[in-house]
Amino acid sequence: MERMGTPWRLLDMGAISAAHNMALDQVILDARSSNQVPNTVRFLQFSPSCALVGFHQAVELEVDENYCREQGIEINRRLTGGGNLYWDESQLGWEIFAPKNTPGIPKRLEDMYRLMCEGVVVGLERLGVKAHFRPTNDIEVEGRKISGTGGTEMGDIFLYQGSLLTDFDVDTMLKALKLPIKKLADKDVKSFKHRVTCLREVLGYLPPLADIKAALAAGISEVLGITLEPGGLTEIEQQRLEKELVHFQSEKWIRGTRIVSQANDLRMADYKSRGGLIRVSIRLDEKRQLIKSAFITGDFFAYPARSILDLEADLKNSSSNPLEIAKRVNQFFKSHNVRIPGVEAEDIYLALCLACSREGDRNDVKAL
Repeated sequence: MERMGTPWRLLDMGAISAAHNMALDQVILDARSSNQVPNTVRFLQFSPSCALVGFHQAVELEVDENYCREQGIEINRRLTGGGNLYWDESQLGWEIFAPKNTPGIPKRLEDMYRLMCEGVVVGLERLGVKAHFRPTNDIEVEGRKISGTGGTEMGDIFLYQGSLLTDFDVDTMLKALKLPIKKLADKDVKSFKHRVTCLREVLGYLPPLADIKAALAAGISEVLGITLEPGGLTEIEQQRLEKELVHFQSEKWIRGTRIVSQANDLRMADYKSRGGLIRVSIRLDEKRQLIKSAFITGDFFAYPARSILDLEADLKNSSSNPLEIAKRVNQFFKSHNVRIPGVEAEDIYLALCLACSREGDRNDVKAL
């Protein structure tokens, strides 16, 4: 591991709004990429409660906006990919900001995911919880998910983050989020509850938040071989935060620049890959066999973050012939160095073909 002489910063801003937390992620990434701040481990909490969509998701498809408005639940969008999440004020998040070439940090994404999660696994052991890493990016206790994780990058700097279920208000979560059927076993809430767990359930009580933070910080320090020193925002970060906050509070950021069409001729398909759900909406010109436009969302993590947007642009007015789709997607993945843990070019190809097929029948779509 790294064993750096310069300590890493441990940043804890307490409970702040969703927009503040998202803006702060961008600010720290910017400051670290310009070498203005040290490597940073950050705890994050949300107040008021919020529903967060992943970078590649659409609010309309993932959040019950009417319910959230009625309950005072904020809605925002993460810098990172992954699925929709509900955060109440008892939950705890953790983040790691560092250069990709940091000694001891694996270059392969799946290996980096494992290492980052191991720090939290060791931290949970200090609380008496026997947890394990579950590929691609979860932490589990006896087969039940207790933490989901994921990341993004900006230039040479990565952000890796996770959400730890301390307590679990599943009923509010199910009302606030539009969870894909594939995420629920037989649409049964009882089965869904059995798929996840939380600290209160595992331990029989909920440790003080300060104890949970101390345990996680110790675990991350041990696994990464670093020293963590508590610190606040620099003056530069504080100034940038005030500017970025306006953007992260805006509808343009929250809703994204892509609009989900509700037209009758829009074809849609869900495809479950090893790395997450891929949801595709396609508008076809059947007469000319062209993809007029494609809209790809899901709970995957793409690197670079904008690669899905670029792929959508590349697919505009392209052939809907399966062989041509395969050729285009494969070439795009190679030329843009696209990396999506658990998702291959073929998965995207299959999802696109499934949406293009006349009946949306998986049996009509064949792998190459």
